[in-house]
Amino acid sequence: MLSGKRVYGMGHFIFSNLFNLAGWEIEGQENIPQQGPLIVVANHISNLDPPAVGSALNRRVHFVAKKELFEVPILGSILSHIGTLPIKRGKPDRQAIRAALNILEEGEVLGLFPEGTRSKSGKLRRAKLGVVMIALKSKAPILPIGLVNTEKLFKEKIKINIGQAFTLSDYYDKKLDKSEMREAGAEIMAKISELLE
Repeated sequence: MLSGKRVYGMGHFIFSNLFNLAGWEIEGQENIPQQGPLIVVANHISNLDPPAVGSALNRRVHFVAKKELFEVPILGSILSHIGTLPIKRGKPDRQAIRAALNILEEGEVLGLFPEGTRSKSGKLRRAKLGVVMIALKSKAPILPIGLVNTEKLFKEKIKINIGQAFTLSDYYDKKLDKSEMREAGAEIMAKISELLE
């Protein structure tokens, strides 16, 4: 059986060529930190968002995906094989948060869609508090990405805007209430929003 790294590499090659064929534009690749833990955050408008983000980055990304996808034949096996983390939606999933923190502790890249689900209107939603918790506990740099037209493959040019990495250092090592956690989450979404303008 092929290793997870090889399967991920094959997927990266296939989707990169698909997006090249469709016509895509990537800006800000020089902003990608080349080593150390990194949390990649992006808006979520299409099922193609994870491969689009993964193809735009030259580092392997471990995405978090809803647990139901792992129950789909073949797809579930592929997701597990390439290191995607399952998460239960609708309630805090401590096991998934621990697994996400482990990825970062190993100096790897974690891919998150802070809204938790696709936005059919394209309008940004509030960040889930689990995402904020991971960012605060890990203290890892956060790389914002703005995705444009991923739901319009072969119809309009797909744009991937990569911003500069930032941290939520103002919130580190403090006991935050829910409103302060939401404030930190709003900071994440604001960075993504800037890349959609």
